[in-house]
Amino acid sequence: MKPILIFYASRDGQAERIAQTLAVHLNTWPVQLCDLKTPSAPTIPSAAIIVVASVRYGRHLPEAVQFFKQKTKQLAQTPLAIASVSLSARKGDGSPNGYLKKLIYQHQLSPFAALSIAGKLNYPHYGWLDKQIIRLIMRMTGGPSDGISCIEYTDWPQLTAFAQKITAHLRQDNADG
Repeated sequence: MKPILIFYASRDGQAERIAQTLAVHLNTWPVQLCDLKTPSAPTIPSAAIIVVASVRYGRHLPEAVQFFKQKTKQLAQTPLAIASVSLSARKGDGSPNGYLKKLIYQHQLSPFAALSIAGKLNYPHYGWLDKQIIRLIMRMTGGPSDGISCIEYTDWPQLTAFAQKITAHLRQDNADG
């Protein structure tokens, strides 16, 4: 059985945690987790590729963008699912937000599943500059801007439903032959 490759791009650890949780939910397949910061991403044949990428200051992390640029051919030939992690997704229902739609459009991707999922606000973890920028963004979007909050916004049941969608798609692909 071909493995599922889960690639992630994370700054503060939440996208990595989301990728690890997806791996647990997809345990009926062999799963390989891959940090996009490492220089050599596997190119082995896979049942699916899942990318979990954080958004920082309105953009997906550079290593995720670079991955999409370099793996265009492989991504077109392999079932693809994308989870975009951002604090702005805290107000959404999981459907693709502007960041994810832009990523899909820019790289001409055709994911069978796409999820915008909220991350974690962790002011104590941020450096001074990051904290100030995030405070400003949160002030503008109606979130906590106190500079001390630590709030888990990730909707774990939403992630479970995303994993179920991936599983159903892969089972259907295997049944079709």
